[in-house]
Amino acid sequence: MRAIRGRLAAAGDERGSVLVAAVAVALIGAMLAAVVVANVIAASRASGVDRARSSEVHAAEGLIDDVYLQLETTTPCRYPASGTVDAGAAPSQIDASATIAYYDKDGNKLTCASGTVTGAPVTAVVTSTAEDESGRSRTMQSKIVLTPSVVSGRGSAIFAANSIMTTNAFTVTTTLPDEKADVWVDSGDVNCNSGVKIDGSLIVANGGVRMSGACRVTGDLWSKNYVEISQAQSAGLASIGGSLYATANAAMNSGVKIGKDIMLTGSLTTWGGPSSIQVGGVRRTGLATSQIPVYVPKGLPEVLYRPQDWTGFVTSGDRAAAYQQWVRTNAAANSAPSWAASRATTGGTQLQCTVAGASYDLNGPLLGPAVPTLFDTRFCNQTTFQNGVNLQLRADLVIFAKDFYSTGNFSVTSKDGNEHKLWIIVPDANANGVAECSGGIGNIKGDSGSLAVSPITLFLYTPCTIDTNNSTNLSGQLYGGTVNLRNALTVNYVPIGIPGVDLPSADTTTAGYRVDVVYKREIGTP
Repeated sequence: MRAIRGRLAAAGDERGSVLVAAVAVALIGAMLAAVVVANVIAASRASGVDRARSSEVHAAEGLIDDVYLQLETTTPCRYPASGTVDAGAAPSQIDASATIAYYDKDGNKLTCASGTVTGAPVTAVVTSTAEDESGRSRTMQSKIVLTPSVVSGRGSAIFAANSIMTTNAFTVTTTLPDEKADVWVDSGDVNCNSGVKIDGSLIVANGGVRMSGACRVTGDLWSKNYVEISQAQSAGLASIGGSLYATANAAMNSGVKIGKDIMLTGSLTTWGGPSSIQVGGVRRTGLATSQIPVYVPKGLPEVLYRPQDWTGFVTSGDRAAAYQQWVRTNAAANSAPSWAASRATTGGTQLQCTVAGASYDLNGPLLGPAVPTLFDTRFCNQTTFQNGVNLQLRADLVIFAKDFYSTGNFSVTSKDGNEHKLWIIVPDANANGVAECSGGIGNIKGDSGSLAVSPITLFLYTPCTIDTNNSTNLSGQLYGGTVNLRNALTVNYVPIGIPGVDLPSADTTTAGYRVDVVYKREIGTP
């Protein structure tokens, strides 16, 4: 016992050391826990701030993308037009809005009010700000280049100033690459029926359209007024291969197929319900007029008898006497009877106004001049080619007439196999800048198998009526006051125009633009 006590006395008093050690360990653990908690809180706060920043940036950027889409059809000054859009949900409510500043080619800022820009914008700057409920905000900005959206063409295949009638398997087509054959109706309604096919666009600038009986348009259809499609195409074909645009209401039957979009300022009625028709693109109704392509009546251009416009053509001298001599020379070359009307030099004021290809008259073809030539037959009450007249061209030819009629398998061919052009023009009698069917002028009418065989291209013009019947075929263009197209007529669109005349075409600029982005970046909130 003495030994144990001695050893304990020599060792000293160590009572409570374990407790001290335990307390020290606890303090160290608490300090470590505090550090961990502090780090977690800091990371959580940083994550929350970063999430808020990301949400605001993404909201602002997304709104700019929405503006890009709006610019394809409209010219917004602000988006939305008033207030803000809800760009984020819980836990953070985010509201956003964007302003659009437009600039012309010289960098001048343009005035924008109520969705209308004064001037021709070339560039724009979109500034979008998104703000959360705490007042924090982020701003994105984008500079863009604007290219006007354009429906382009090189002139209409057919232009009717007043009205048009299409029926009985009429076809307008084209063999030109990347070119559509547009039909333009300046004023009046269109009733398209009975197997009509337009291999291009139909523009009705001041009227409505009714389609039935397998009438179809492979391009776009634009109508000022109502559009009614009462019958679906067979074999799954589209009634309209492109888009339907109308500043009015539209109605269509079950099974009707539209290749691209339906864009209406009015409403859409579908007999059979919304799902009963097929639409390859979007359906948008109740649009503003500025949100679809804009077409306005242009008026038939005035064409006058101006020989000086026909550079390179023989135009000197008496062009009426030259025409008469041309017919007589052909009749003599064909050994026509001496008493034939085509050979007459006396007997009235209407000599050579009616030419027949039969043996009793011309007795053969009508060979065109060897060089481009202009003839004037306005002395005739009506210039008539009938009973198998074959006009064989060796060069371009223009005939100015008061009224023109062809019948009995009249044909125009190329004598040498080369391309040649023929213009048959009933010129306006009153030079006042407006095409008018007055002053004694008349129509152009083709009956009974009239034909212009490729490579011949033909331009028909009259402020009165163009009337085609009975298997007429031609390549070229038709511009008239009223145009009647029927009975297996085929028009192959080849644009040749009229010298000295600015012909209206289907070119139009919409209210929208193609958008090309120069940059998109975050900026300090203004």
